Amino acid sequence: MRGKTLTIIVVSAVLLTILSGCIDSDESIWEIDDTIDPENETIWKNIRICEEVAQQYHETHTYIQKDVFDCDNMACDVWNILKTEGINAKIVVGNPDLEEYGIEDWNHAWIIAEVSPNTWLAIECTSGCVVYREDNPRYYYGHFFSNPKSLRDFNQLYKEYQIQLNEYNNAVDFYNAIVNEYNNANYFTQLSLKSGLQVAELEMKQKERDFYTTKAKLEAVLEYG
Repeated sequence: MRGKTLTIIVVSAVLLTILSGCIDSDESIWEIDDTIDPENETIWKNIRICEEVAQQYHETHTYIQKDVFDCDNMACDVWNILKTEGINAKIVVGNPDLEEYGIEDWNHAWIIAEVSPNTWLAIECTSGCVVYREDNPRYYYGHFFSNPKSLRDFNQLYKEYQIQLNEYNNAVDFYNAIVNEYNNANYFTQLSLKSGLQVAELEMKQKERDFYTTKAKLEAVLEYG
């Protein structure tokens, strides 16, 4: 019996189809612009609420990086405050500094609030201000989470995904190394390597199952979150 070397390339790009993401196909995020009816008191009231919430939150909270009290925490807090005020909101994750990016470039979270049906306003929670499209249109693109739980589920699953991706690739490399050793060995050495090769293959397949299970869960959170 001769072992078979596997050539498996697994990178974060496997999720790129659904993660490159920006606005969902059935959802439009529109800016605040001059087409709004100036007599629409509701929308202007909601805009003022967003501005006040952002400012007051910024004045009473401190942005601390390194997972202490970062943009994720702040976005979840502001989402809750807006919900209490009766304003629909979503948590956005993306990168407001880049025009195009994938999941590996996601580095920030903020809020987008629906101040009127299909009319949205971005809120930068760390600096306590609203962001209009004309100032930075990238705040109107990213991946949208409907609530903090969806964001927490994503964060947890993405950490597991990264760990399991690394473990899977390591298992593939280890299996391939044993296969190469086995293929280059004499008959008697192959007999001694055979059981180790089988164990390595089983371990690799288990890591593969774990990885793809987590990948499927992550895709579900991103599609339906």
